[in-house]
Amino acid sequence: MINRGLAFVFCFLTVASATTAWSANENEAVNFGIHHQYIAPRALGMGDAFVAVANDYSAIFYNPAGLAFREDGELNMSLDLNFTSSFFSFVKDIDTANKTGTTESEKQTNMANAITSQYGKSFGLRAAPASAVFVRPNWGVAVIPMDLSLVLSPNNPVIVNATAYVDTTVAVSYADTVKSIDNAKVSWGVTGKFINRGFFSKSVSFIELAADSNFVKTSDLKEGFFIDADLGMLYQPHIPVDEWYSILRWAKPTFGAVLRNVVDSGTVGTFKIFNKTQSEKPEKLYRVLDIGSRWEYPEVFIFKGRGVMDIRDIMHPQFSVKRGLHLGFEFDWTMTSWWKGSYRVGLSQGYLSAGASAMFSIFNLDLVTYGEDVGTFKTPVENRIYMLRASMNF
Repeated sequence: MINRGLAFVFCFLTVASATTAWSANENEAVNFGIHHQYIAPRALGMGDAFVAVANDYSAIFYNPAGLAFREDGELNMSLDLNFTSSFFSFVKDIDTANKTGTTESEKQTNMANAITSQYGKSFGLRAAPASAVFVRPNWGVAVIPMDLSLVLSPNNPVIVNATAYVDTTVAVSYADTVKSIDNAKVSWGVTGKFINRGFFSKSVSFIELAADSNFVKTSDLKEGFFIDADLGMLYQPHIPVDEWYSILRWAKPTFGAVLRNVVDSGTVGTFKIFNKTQSEKPEKLYRVLDIGSRWEYPEVFIFKGRGVMDIRDIMHPQFSVKRGLHLGFEFDWTMTSWWKGSYRVGLSQGYLSAGASAMFSIFNLDLVTYGEDVGTFKTPVENRIYMLRASMNF
């Protein structure tokens, strides 16, 4: 019965709440954003609300329970580049200021001018030069050799708040359906993760940059590796045709939840790849809870799609209602089996997101723009990012 399915969902959320404690904020003083260890352009285009969708290769990170609903395999090999439109010009201005001037005093003056002219702005870069995700019905594996992200925020006094992550990730997932539940489709899934992280977060003064224009040096990275896991579930009730709410069967409502980073123990060791002497630990993987829903709308001509809403990162030290709310819409179109795509629009952390995808045979191109809040609770700061993912799907 549906009641048994609801009981399963209630038990999942109860366990998630019982195993999750409010963590003390271990972020450095300049790191106020919520860093997501993996991002996908499809999800970001619809406001990064994907917990109850999770029907492609990215389910391994967004909700592993989605793998139980798969009917075929998929191999995705991709290259990502995310950047703020003026990121490279800001870095060039800093480098130019470092190289001009005949005295240290002149260099420092030039550097101070370059920083103060950008007060209140944020500049970001994120790149994953090569990633591979392979999923099959009920299981999947992913390898991300390097995921580099950097956020720069000029601020008072004459400093640049710099935060960097360098992650290497290997993940394995398994999922299955709960067959004992009638009149509902329910699945669960788990993703085991190994993540090696280099982390840097501090305020860099104009005096330091005048001497060396590199914001982050490998010798400054705090390093360590994590072994953790995500637990996910999906619940899709079967709507009776003879009930007053039977019209909902056209919407195929689906509800999902994911408890991320269950272990929440910090690093368990270090390979000292970046820094041979550094003993400080990098930012931890915070245990958080994501919940979400998905609602399909009818197919019209070549179009179909869905509306989604998530509350993400519950119990993260930087969580707020604004940052946690994610919602969006996706519109799929299909010309033939080898030529199709999607348009998306959404709201993520209070900022507009939009994206488009096109698939021609095995080649995929995803474009998206989204905003992330990297400011404090009292002073939000938007980091507007443009993302490109070129990939091949088999």
